[in-house]
Amino acid sequence: MTRSLRRIWSTTSAVAVLTATSVSPALAESTKRDDGDQPGEPMGTLNAILWFVVLPLAIYGILALLTMGPSWTSAARKSTRGGYLDDPTLSDRQVTGTERSQISN
Repeated sequence: MTRSLRRIWSTTSAVAVLTATSVSPALAESTKRDDGDQPGEPMGTLNAILWFVVLPLAIYGILALLTMGPSWTSAARKSTRGGYLDDPTLSDRQVTGTERSQISN
């Protein structure tokens, strides 16, 4: 055989082997199940709505309540001015420029 025929033969046989190994899972017996692959009972429509709609909305609502709830108290409303948190020590008086320079962080 010549060199080019051997090269063609080896390339063709390698492609055939790779094709056969990649196609073999598709030709496997479809009625035989793997371990852990047994399907359970189907989920009903109401059960699916409960798990995938109601439960995430309930979790979101609880988190929103825990996040926004503290701002609904009167103490939180008194400590804010214009929507921003203020320094509680300065809530009843105006601060002049000289006093402002004395305030340290």
